[in-house]
Amino acid sequence: MNKITVIDVLILLLLSIATACGILFYLELRKARVEVSEYTTIQEQFTNVTQKTAENDVSDEPSDEAIDVQIPPAWAGLPLVEVDFEALLLINPDTVGWIAIPDTPISYPVVQTTNNTKYLTTSFNGTYSRAGTPFADRNNNLINLDNNTIIYGHNMGVGRDDMFGTLLEYKEVRYFNRHRYIQFDTIYHQYGWWEVFAVIKYDSSLRGFQFLQIGFTDTESFMRWITRVRELSLHESDSIITPQSNILTLSTCDRSEFGRSGRVLILAVNVSYVALG
Repeated sequence: MNKITVIDVLILLLLSIATACGILFYLELRKARVEVSEYTTIQEQFTNVTQKTAENDVSDEPSDEAIDVQIPPAWAGLPLVEVDFEALLLINPDTVGWIAIPDTPISYPVVQTTNNTKYLTTSFNGTYSRAGTPFADRNNNLINLDNNTIIYGHNMGVGRDDMFGTLLEYKEVRYFNRHRYIQFDTIYHQYGWWEVFAVIKYDSSLRGFQFLQIGFTDTESFMRWITRVRELSLHESDSIITPQSNILTLSTCDRSEFGRSGRVLILAVNVSYVALG
């Protein structure tokens, strides 16, 4: 009798644990759906995807000199996101831009405030959210871009591809080659396309490479920094970078190699201005 009672108790205990886990899973799933739906609504209400091309795309006019026929830039024809920034600013005055990567879930407003903690757990609408909102580093100048503009976003973990989680896919060279272009515009200027030229697995507990450096004392130090970026990159690229170039760095967590201090950094260089409207 005692043996049967112990078994019964163990079964009841296991069932209770399974039920509790099921409830927790359901609650987490519901939270995830709410977080995703909020940004889906923002995209639907305040953006419009077009096929407009960059200002330096090839003209349709025929050329008498076949030798002068130009090859369209690689970003020509990629879907562009037009954003109603005026409406977004009415909802959230911290709005500073929009970031989108074609053929990925990434298409989000970018915010900025006086610290780098608020939007880790605050949605664009101002409510508590584990997904937070992609945000620019508090030290960046979004009116006149610094040499390096940094945007942070969460990796929401297994089973979710919203926010910046898909950036981890850039560690694979095939994904890198197929998603080379990022659209990033600010409320002050339409910068258009940025070409990804480096992917770095980064341990934030070390003090070697300073990806948080946003400005440089001279062009030589900036180009040395670029050289170091290329050395650390998982993939090689032929992207052209000059002392006058603007760099965009996207940062998200990656615990697969360095634990809680692990990051994946995606670095891109501005390659075109976009004619919108």
